[in-house]
Amino acid sequence: MENQEDGSMHECGETMLRIFSKFMTSIVKFEELSSVGNKLLVGFQQGLEYVQRPRIEKYPDLVESIIKANETKRLVSYIESGCKNTNDSIQNINKYLFSLHP
Repeated sequence: MENQEDGSMHECGETMLRIFSKFMTSIVKFEELSSVGNKLLVGFQQGLEYVQRPRIEKYPDLVESIIKANETKRLVSYIESGCKNTNDSIQNINKYLFSLHP
């Protein structure tokens, strides 16, 4: 009789250990996913802030004189585009698309 009880207690202990192991594995996976999700969201938020930033105003005399002193075709097109680098915009779009389809 005691052997039967010991066997059932042993089985119960193994079952509890298996359930606990699965639970802890799920917790670790959740923590890893939340960390990765946080990194993606922070990167996406930085990209949005970059896209939404205001253009550089050319009205202050100091800025205007610096631009005129260093005026090149490339600088003029950069200022006309709102001081945005197209490569940065492409990278932000790629990050956005990756976040939609991981």
